[in-house]
Amino acid sequence: MSVYFSFAMDRFVVRNPPASAPSTSSNSKGKPRLKQTTIESLKGVVVVDEVLRHKSRLRLETTSKQEKLTSLVELGKKIPPRHIMQSTKIGNLIKKLAKSEDEDIRKAAKKVYIGWKTHFLEHMERPQIEVKCDLKTEKVRTSGKHLLAGALQLEETHQLPQTIERETFHDHRRLISHSYKRTIRNLVFILKHQEDMRSKVTSGEITVTDFVKEHKKS
Repeated sequence: MSVYFSFAMDRFVVRNPPASAPSTSSNSKGKPRLKQTTIESLKGVVVVDEVLRHKSRLRLETTSKQEKLTSLVELGKKIPPRHIMQSTKIGNLIKKLAKSEDEDIRKAAKKVYIGWKTHFLEHMERPQIEVKCDLKTEKVRTSGKHLLAGALQLEETHQLPQTIERETFHDHRRLISHSYKRTIRNLVFILKHQEDMRSKVTSGEITVTDFVKEHKKS
């Protein structure tokens, strides 16, 4: 997992309107109250794994239309750097979806594409900072994808095990915790020993999102 960001530090604080404007966010002394936001909530902060998670969703044929629209909306809230768009090829996918036969998908993808293109034209020289995750995390996640692929009786490079692992990682706040490992083991066990459930997951009768949430371990 990598995180890219480029912003001024004062963007960590969301300022309220001037005192003359109507506001309900003042404290008892009449001073404006400042609200702190997380780094990842900023538009210029991009978690590469989240881009890849949405890409997996959008590429998976069994993903529902609503989930695809949700992923497009989430992608539209971020501005991936040019080299990330090139390495993940997310830009190519969005451009392809902008020509989708489905009107809703087409409109949503076009909105993302136009937003990104406009940003790049206005911020050509903005520097990017990269924060990478440790090798141990990557090793554990790769092992999880391998086990899921085996349980699904699919190649490790297939989109489905990749999507399931990314959804699981996301649901566990992108942390390799004890609960993440328990969930992966549980999903592998179910897919390996419950043929009916495996069939529902591979056919799309049950979505990846629902499958992971239903069998998530704490």
